[in-house]
Amino acid sequence: MDARSRWFPASPGSLPEIRAFVRELAGQSGLRGDDARDVVLAVSEAADNAVRRAGASVVGVAWEPRDHAVLLTIEDDGVFDHDAGDVRPLGLRLLFGVADEVRVRPGKPTWPGTVVRALVRVWSRPGALDLPAQRSKVLLVDGDRLSGQALAVFLHAEGYDVSLVTTVAAAQEAIQSPPALAVVDLLTSHGEGTRFAAAARTSGVPVVAVSAIEPAAHVADAYLAKPAHPFRVLAAVRDLLSPDP
Repeated sequence: MDARSRWFPASPGSLPEIRAFVRELAGQSGLRGDDARDVVLAVSEAADNAVRRAGASVVGVAWEPRDHAVLLTIEDDGVFDHDAGDVRPLGLRLLFGVADEVRVRPGKPTWPGTVVRALVRVWSRPGALDLPAQRSKVLLVDGDRLSGQALAVFLHAEGYDVSLVTTVAAAQEAIQSPPALAVVDLLTSHGEGTRFAAAARTSGVPVVAVSAIEPAAHVADAYLAKPAHPFRVLAAVRDLLSPDP
């Protein structure tokens, strides 16, 4: 497969398109499973950083297959935001976590244009056949329908069968067919989400709790402070459903 590149408007609405573009390229390159997910994660987070922190108008993604690796280039026409001091933004922290080599050239007022290049090692064999995998069922309980829908779409795109409910009453009905895991905003239904999360966990359903206040230990298997970045939620879900041996 030859190198390919594409430019996108620098807006949050472009991020799903960028992920879809990279997934397509991953499939054409024969990448499978964790390899493909790592590559999508790396590009998406770098692009998110360009959209939210660089003040860019466009974001470019270039894909160049190498021997057992992919060289990714994410660039924009903006200037990197240094207001956070020396703290590396979430996008770059996650990118450094999945890539073997990362080079960053931050845009400057006198030289706009941030460029991030990352080399991601992959070991999938092109042409290998994947057996059909059943999607793990995730119950998402969030009283905020808009944020819930956004997270549901994101988790679905990452390979999960997601059911979104916005009340504890609906969650109690949905859990009659037990999911593999539940993601619960504890403030749902005026705080009744806490009681539901504890009951779900007691019944054997792992729970990722999302809240502005850390819950008691018996309420959840994982806790994320609200607002929780979708990739933090994804990491918690993966950790509970596919823990390292």
